[in-house]
Amino acid sequence: MQISLKDTLKTARLGFDARLAEVLIARPDLSYTEIEKDFGISETVIRRVMKQFNIGARKRGPKPTKSTRAQGNGNV
Repeated sequence: MQISLKDTLKTARLGFDARLAEVLIARPDLSYTEIEKDFGISETVIRRVMKQFNIGARKRGPKPTKSTRAQGNGNV
């Protein structure tokens, strides 16, 4: 039986997408920029994988600091 290049590429891409999805789920502390640099990919690839595996969007904005958390709890 002959293996087609198209099927080989599809299998490789699915494997990569699954590993990326694992990172997106397991490491919510990493920013998209950090993931882009670590994997050598674009934000478009991240969004495609998030859609493919039905992963919700992350919170936006700066990471909270200790002083911000203390203010939110009423401890100034």
